[in-house]
Amino acid sequence: MTTILHPSEFDYVPAGLLKRLGLPYRTFSDFDVTELTHATRQMVYLVPLQAIDSKSWSRLRVRFARANRPYIVWLEKPTTHDVARSMRDGAHDVLSMEDPESRWRQAMLSVVEDQKVWIQLYGGRPLSGDDVLLGRSDAIQRLKQTIDRLGPTDVCVLINGESGVGKERVASALHKSGKSGPFIALNCAAIPKNLLEAELFGVEKGAFTGALRSRPGLVEQADGGTLFLDEIGEMEIGVQPKLLRFLETRKARRVGGEAEYRVKVRVVSATNRNLDNEIAEGRFRADLFYRLAELALQVPPLRARPEDIAELAMAFLKMANERFGKNFETLEPALIARFHQYTWPGNVRELKSAIDRTVLLFDGPILRAPWWDMPENRQSRAVALPQGPQLAASLAGGASPGAPAAPVSLGSSLPNTKQKLALAKKLLAESDDNFSWVAGQLGINTSTLWRWRKAGKLD
Repeated sequence: MTTILHPSEFDYVPAGLLKRLGLPYRTFSDFDVTELTHATRQMVYLVPLQAIDSKSWSRLRVRFARANRPYIVWLEKPTTHDVARSMRDGAHDVLSMEDPESRWRQAMLSVVEDQKVWIQLYGGRPLSGDDVLLGRSDAIQRLKQTIDRLGPTDVCVLINGESGVGKERVASALHKSGKSGPFIALNCAAIPKNLLEAELFGVEKGAFTGALRSRPGLVEQADGGTLFLDEIGEMEIGVQPKLLRFLETRKARRVGGEAEYRVKVRVVSATNRNLDNEIAEGRFRADLFYRLAELALQVPPLRARPEDIAELAMAFLKMANERFGKNFETLEPALIARFHQYTWPGNVRELKSAIDRTVLLFDGPILRAPWWDMPENRQSRAVALPQGPQLAASLAGGASPGAPAAPVSLGSSLPNTKQKLALAKKLLAESDDNFSWVAGQLGINTSTLWRWRKAGKLD
């Protein structure tokens, strides 16, 4: 049974209406805003409009967001400004005493379905996103365990994986697990071939035209720490023997220099190429490969570990907030569900770009599902999963109450408002006035749908 919660400092709630709907209610003082659990998925937070104007609202809103708790704002006599402000502050829906009881019931069911999505996908745990290597999938957990074992050693590690999977983050986690010195990264594909040796091992003044002063190489700078060689498969064949000798002796000589120097450094490399093919075609030395790959790590693509999407998205949301000066606090579960429907051919890097674009274009405490459009040129590669309130029911093996039998994918294919209005009427009738779901299908805010109904456009 759904239990309605309301803040203790506001005594008045629509008790008569809730009683007719068969919904008991309690105050926040009896039940705090905490992380979601399987035992509390039927809890619905009902916040009166005056709570948004209180001094404690900013703190309470943050607690809602961090616990991934949807809440509903209710008011006596609605205005467009109040609805827009409530939705902008992160409300899941806005109800008024003028709404029919069926609308109230559907709003409550929508919140419960939203919470079920979170519980089914992530066990109701809040998003963190603070670790160097993010993810709770089995593949990432095994990778972390291997990294912990390798931490105290100086073994050379080769990291394999598709472009954009986060190979440098794996290298950084490996460094932090056992090294206190510097972490120096070099993209072998970004340095001109004739300068790569000087970049790696250093150069003496006058060694070639343009060498106006002596400069240490990256292997010297990484002494006592980790040297990360990204895109190692792009290394020019002429430099490979010199890198091989360095790996065998930990000694090197600057370009134009006479004396050798010795360093103690762990070398980690990464590639998205098949080095066996590169060796067979004579573009990569087999002896260097065996030296670099004393132990090889495989980073799985994002499509193989969708359970990591939430934590990655939260980490990127924090980065985007700092970069663009925004104040987003979390992502709504429906957006994470939509992320699960996409195969992410660009992997983690593509997910970060999607978060950056959405944060840049919108404002608010919660990143909304209708704001992100699945890339059209890759729709055919998307996974066919149920959408909106139906996702939780699909995962649980049941039907979602009040939702159509099959998901409707609209995106931005509707050319004008008139057609959106016609389809909104149809979807509202099919979903028993499920405003949140219909707004998500149409790619509009719930407040827009509410304004259409108040203006009589949906009659």
